[in-house]
Amino acid sequence: MMKVSLAALGLACLFSNAAIAAEPAAAPAAPSPEAVAAGKKIDWEKMDVNAKKGYMKKTVLPTMKKLFVAFDKKRYSSMGCPTCHGKDASERKFKMPSPELPKLPQPTDRAGFMALQQKKPEAAKFMGTQVKPTIAALLGKPEWQPSNPEGFGCYGCHTKMDAPGATPPPGVAPAPAKPGAPAAAPAPAKGGW
Repeated sequence: MMKVSLAALGLACLFSNAAIAAEPAAAPAAPSPEAVAAGKKIDWEKMDVNAKKGYMKKTVLPTMKKLFVAFDKKRYSSMGCPTCHGKDASERKFKMPSPELPKLPQPTDRAGFMALQQKKPEAAKFMGTQVKPTIAALLGKPEWQPSNPEGFGCYGCHTKMDAPGATPPPGVAPAPAKPGAPAAAPAPAKGGW
């Protein structure tokens, strides 16, 4: 169940950044005034660990849980810290991006993003129009946009799939290529779609 929940989260975020789509992308919804106001009261980068933990428990989790429960009550009714940070969040000190969330294609992998959008269009719309803008507002950060690549976006929570042609992990030999044949597509990264 956790993997399905995390997959939905990843898909939605992923599609908000996709530059191409079968249909025009929905315009991002404005985050709630409460989320914007909360984000204006903090400086995430200057907060210590205890302040961040308290803010996440008191403000971020309740706000995001409302969104996720409205999206899928059955799946997210028991949403908690591990939903986004992973089951080993304490050991990892709640570091993000989380390796337990679905891996997203590389930013330049248009086909990968399109495939995800076609597979889970509702989740993609939810992540791009509700989750990403709300998290950005809660953290007091600008939202990622093509015109603002430094803003908070999908890769703030999700790791990236390995790039095509990336060095395989230790102990895995690359498949031999036939002369003149196109390179084989890499296998999906663990945790990806």
